[in-house]
Order: sequence, then structure tokens, then C-alpha cells
Amino acid sequence: MLEVGKVVEIKENMVSVELESNDKCTGCSMANFCHIGGEARRYIEAEKLPEVKLGDKVKVEIGGGQLLRGTTLLFLIPAFSFIVGAAVGGMLGEGVFFPLISGAIFLACTFFILHLLDKKLAGKRSKIRIVAIL
Repeated sequence: MLEVGKVVEIKENMVSVELESNDKCTGCSMANFCHIGGEARRYIEAEKLPEVKLGDKVKVEIGGGQLLRGTTLLFLIPAFSFIVGAAVGGMLGEGVFFPLISGAIFLACTFFILHLLDKKLAGKRSKIRIVAIL
């Protein structure tokens, strides 16, 4: 997937790009997650090209694997964790309250673990790259 944005920060071999809102955003069911709080700005980090300068308008390529990985980490694994937690809670206690609390605890632990893993794997993830300076 190709996106267009402006370079807003340069760090060593990475740049932070503010992505422009486009027509794809209005038709996307996940647009509310990208624009939480009504803010229409989205940022992404990409590998820096030597000739890129602050304020340049660039085109970045986001690999399909990156999107799939992000979706899996953000939605599928936590949902599965909540279900497992609720099932464990159902085996340990009666009623609705205990499974609900158990599921919430599993969910919180999963988000914490994913947060730690994301920081650890940040250097190993598939790279988002700048393909053109506009």
C-alpha cells in the first residue's frame, strides 16, 4: 500500500512521516481507530533515504505483511486472550462476574506483553520504506 506524507522528524536512519488523509480513509471501517479523538493526523516511521530533508513530501510503501501483523497483534490475539480468560474464569467461579473479571485480567496482561514484544521486535520488523520524494 502506498501513502503520501510529509517528513516531520529525522532520527539517525529513520524518519517520521505525517500521512495525509485520503479517500481510502473515508471508506475504511477502521478509520475511527486511526483518527482517535477526532485528530486527522497519522504518523509512521520509515527508513531514511540520504537525500530526504525535513519538510519533504514523500511517498511511503507499507508492505502487506506489516498490515496483517498489526491487525493480528491489535485485534485477534487480545480477543482470543479475553475468551480464554473468560473460559478459565468460568471454570474457577460461578456466575458472570468472575469470568468477566478473569477475561479482563487476561486481556490486560496480553496488551502488556504485546507492548513489551513490540518494543523488543521494533528493529526486526519488516521495514516501511520511502519510495519517492515528491
